Amino acid sequence: MPVHVLCPVSLSTVCLSVCRHPNEHAGRSTGIIAAISVGIAAAARPYGARMTGPGLLLSVGALQCCWLGANMAISFLEAPVKFVSPTPSRRNLVDVGRHVFSAMNKVEVVLAALDIVGWHLVLQRGLVPSAGSLSSSSFLGLRQLGWKGWLGFAPGLIVYVFQSFTFLPTLRSVGARFVEGKPVENAKVHGVYVGLEALKITALVASTIGIGRALLKA
Repeated sequence: MPVHVLCPVSLSTVCLSVCRHPNEHAGRSTGIIAAISVGIAAAARPYGARMTGPGLLLSVGALQCCWLGANMAISFLEAPVKFVSPTPSRRNLVDVGRHVFSAMNKVEVVLAALDIVGWHLVLQRGLVPSAGSLSSSSFLGLRQLGWKGWLGFAPGLIVYVFQSFTFLPTLRSVGARFVEGKPVENAKVHGVYVGLEALKITALVASTIGIGRALLKA
């Protein structure tokens, strides 16, 4: 089996296996998936560099649309709606929620790695005029970008810097203590996480619109 087919299949298998127990070595499993995702994104970069401008825009736009749809469905539809159900207890709902968000985060680290590389290629070619362009092929050229250029990197940075290894482990611990009937500390971390989700979705919407406009003009 070719490596570009084998890697995603293997990654999907790893995601499914480690998401069954979100509190057992959760940080380690997320780190492993993140490392694999970065490797896959780096390996895919030469293929993206050979794509046509419209093809690259379409690929990055499709990825962001899938990410946006999944994120909105989980964070702002499934999460609040399940608490309306009168049958399950609140403790059971929180237990289900921490499994769902743990699984979703592992999917997001894959999407974030691919999106960061794809957006870098888009800016390198100057395919989205409103976001600016990079004069350097390396990531060191990011210092030249304005806020519109950084907007495309914001969702991936939020996932890697703030959510996966900072707030989500704390939120997972808070959920575990609640499920076990223990006193809950750092309860405000849930509100911070919701704010990050809203910021991530806003950045995804804005950057996807920019890609869509550029694609229409291509």
